[in-house]
Amino acid sequence: MGKNSGPADKNPTGSPPLKIEDLHREVSEWCSEHDIWLKDIDLWRREQRLVKLILYKMERALPDQNDSLDEHTKIIRNHKQRIGTYEKKFQDLIAGDKLYPGKFDALWEEHQLQKNLHLRERERHESFRHSHLAAMSELNRLTRALEQAERQ
Repeated sequence: MGKNSGPADKNPTGSPPLKIEDLHREVSEWCSEHDIWLKDIDLWRREQRLVKLILYKMERALPDQNDSLDEHTKIIRNHKQRIGTYEKKFQDLIAGDKLYPGKFDALWEEHQLQKNLHLRERERHESFRHSHLAAMSELNRLTRALEQAERQ
């Protein structure tokens, strides 16, 4: 029996027999494919470790975020109360005697102060809103990707 005369040369269907070299090449391709698959798995493991690290950081950041939101809530409530006090003072001044120039000037100064405080709180709130919406958008995107991966 020669090199090509083993069982691979016999084909009961009548089609041309495969050569040993063809079989060897095919097995080599399989081995190469296995190596590629193993590299894929190594990459996926590294990516999973990164995801675990990111999740750990996110979990650690949640209490800080809650504290920031609590502080923001407190500031808004204090600001609302300050505006309520200002409005009451404003109403009292209007209901009382005529606004002589000194009273009006004091009222105008107080109004400008409250306006500036309000604008600052608006900016702070919009910054919180922007950060929150960006985080939730990314979280929703990741959730959809995980759900899609689970279906596969």
